[in-house]
Amino acid sequence: MKTKVLIVEDEADLAVITSIHLEKAGHQTRCATTCQEALEYLTQEMYDLVVMDEMLPDGTGHDVCAKMQKMTWADGRCPPVLFTSCEPDSFTIIKALSSGGDDYMVKPIHYPEFLARVEALLRRSGKHNQSEGAHMRQFATFSLDTNTHQILREGQAEELSPVEYRLLCHLIDHPNTLLLYDALYQSVWDSDSLGDNRTVMVHISNLRKKIDPYGSGVIATVRNAGYIFNHK
Repeated sequence: MKTKVLIVEDEADLAVITSIHLEKAGHQTRCATTCQEALEYLTQEMYDLVVMDEMLPDGTGHDVCAKMQKMTWADGRCPPVLFTSCEPDSFTIIKALSSGGDDYMVKPIHYPEFLARVEALLRRSGKHNQSEGAHMRQFATFSLDTNTHQILREGQAEELSPVEYRLLCHLIDHPNTLLLYDALYQSVWDSDSLGDNRTVMVHISNLRKKIDPYGSGVIATVRNAGYIFNHK
């Protein structure tokens, strides 16, 4: 069954482009252009995710988000909210997230990163898209089957270990972002590295051999700092 995404965006062209990207990724979409329309749609139908513009003709996205937190939901949980805005300042971001938002992206939207964040939010909320083919994630040098935890490359399938799978998913969920050694260890192993980065390095090395054996830079090293997953 396809996940349902409500796009709250008053710029018609941007709403259409966002909808196209989401539907190509296997999601079902509906668009609202005002706060009132968004709230009406949310009371009529269940959505798995809301992509929320911050500035709307009749109010702000965080006003809608705050009202969503007070609504009664059939499954007992408010759908996650991904804010989009032209405002990069910390005050706006903090206000949006404090109103109940789960993530925030500054326009113009980089859609590969946008889709990665959408999938991460859906996965964390337990509402990941289960439609046909939705378990396959495509990248420049490999594909990832999230059902079997296998890497598909050049017609060959290779199993990932549980740690390699968690590590790769964490990298995918944070594309084009410097992930520091200690933070990466904390997120994947759920403990403190105590300054020993060798465990992370070994697993990154093993992962590279499986997803990028020719060294095209899918996982880039930032010396003495960490790694960047180059989403392509």
